[in-house]
Amino acid sequence: MSDTIAYPFTLNFRLTSPLTKVLPNDIARNFPVYERATALRGDRVYFGGVADIIGHVKANSFRAMIHVDSELAPYLTVYAVENVPVRMAHYYRYCDGDYVGHTPGLYPDLLRKTDSVFLNQGLAQQLYFELNVPKRFPAGKYPVTVTLSPAQNHPTHAAPVSATLEIEVLAATIPTQDFTYTRWFHYDSLAAYYNVPVFSKRHWEIVENFVKMAVKNGINALLTPIFTPPLDTEVGSERLTVQLVDVLLEKGTYVFGFDKLKRFCKMAKRCGIKVLEIAHLFTQWGAEHAPKVMATVDGEYKRLFGWETDATDPEYVRFLRTMLPALKEKLDEYGYRDHYFFHISDEPSEKHLENYKAARDSVIDIIGDHPVRDALSHYEFYEQGIVSAPIPGVNKADEFVAHNVPDLWTYYACYPVHTYTNDFIAMNAHRTRVIGTQMYRAGIVGFLHWGYNFYFNRLSRNLINPYLTTDGEGSWPAGDPFSVYPANDGTAIPSLRAALFEQALFDMRAMRLAEAVSGKEAVTQEIDRYGKLDFAHYPKTPDYLIELRERINRMCVKQK
Repeated sequence: MSDTIAYPFTLNFRLTSPLTKVLPNDIARNFPVYERATALRGDRVYFGGVADIIGHVKANSFRAMIHVDSELAPYLTVYAVENVPVRMAHYYRYCDGDYVGHTPGLYPDLLRKTDSVFLNQGLAQQLYFELNVPKRFPAGKYPVTVTLSPAQNHPTHAAPVSATLEIEVLAATIPTQDFTYTRWFHYDSLAAYYNVPVFSKRHWEIVENFVKMAVKNGINALLTPIFTPPLDTEVGSERLTVQLVDVLLEKGTYVFGFDKLKRFCKMAKRCGIKVLEIAHLFTQWGAEHAPKVMATVDGEYKRLFGWETDATDPEYVRFLRTMLPALKEKLDEYGYRDHYFFHISDEPSEKHLENYKAARDSVIDIIGDHPVRDALSHYEFYEQGIVSAPIPGVNKADEFVAHNVPDLWTYYACYPVHTYTNDFIAMNAHRTRVIGTQMYRAGIVGFLHWGYNFYFNRLSRNLINPYLTTDGEGSWPAGDPFSVYPANDGTAIPSLRAALFEQALFDMRAMRLAEAVSGKEAVTQEIDRYGKLDFAHYPKTPDYLIELRERINRMCVKQK
């Protein structure tokens, strides 16, 4: 009699590159096997996995348990990659070939911590693994074996299946992040989604939960709503008030209260925020008006300034010139001396030049001792001295780099959808991660994005369900409005895109160490191995980034 046991179905599983995106109709065995990787001490390393089943399964699905066997296992987090609906992968007719798909469907994005996964016949399931290497972990080679096996209570049995990745921890410690990264935090979005009053105890708890995840994602600068940020708001309408500075106007005299700002700064410090990003002092797309400012005026709480107020209205200018010195004094007192910057207006164009300049000139003598940064892509604005710290889009950044603009940031938002990097859900993973290498190569020191947790549609008209609507009701390419999902318990759930940007930041940190050990020119030569890399040109293959990071890691180890 044969001792062989016949199983009614086969479980397939393999480990994959961290630059893999698995669609539901993919097949596990078609993905290249990921067998070896290196890591620095203090590094954060990701890798993927893909599983599917062949054969008949009772009830068409079963639960597989996930077990990790390794000395590194205590530092490993396992995520199931959940697919989300994508209606608009990119703007119609504006795309290129560097996407995993162009049509509506289900795409991988949401990362949910797990110790098991449900497998369905005919559907591939992606896993994602996050390894946080301790700073003093011994150098050496460590096998990481991941095993999937049917849950014990499942009526149908199948053979467990394992895959192993060898991770070599190198004798070098990755440096801390010295790069400034912000994604705009929308406080009203959280109040609206969770249906809690702004700045209630529960709202503060939820805000802190989301800030903690932001810091984990590498975000270290936080949009600070001294007034309700004048962003993505329809002209004449207003968003829910999220104003940290209390304003009292009695008999023509302004008095300010900073209790909420103090609490905010304590929370930000507690979470690890290094820099405060003061919300814009004038409205978006032109600097034509004042933001909404609420105040108690002779005993009545009401809107003091808003769409009805011209940007250079004498009373608004008087208000700003009274408030800003007091604000700066409190920011210094609350622990952020020399660690905050200002905005005038978001994305002004050439036709707004006069408005922007007039708004800036009304306050620059007060705030000009700190960086004044704005997202704009017209080099002429910088050349004429109208803005001293520009943040051009990635599709315009190369011009600023060519002119050696110091302290340069970059951003993307909505666009670009072709040629350049971005982090839309439907884009290939390497296209999102390559921005770290691009920014290091260009000497960029900061990055901005408009949507960390924007759960509204265009111009904030309606609240959306981000689990069902990832494009702001057709307003932007899917994924652009947010990089985290709101959990039922008031915490933030990360996305695959957020993890890819984390990897980009860790790439930059490793390159900085390699530069210190081997020199800038050596690092640049490795980056340009297949041709000079800039924002408009990058290799369209995941192998480039994987191989580059391996070489950079080796360069970080001092030769004896």
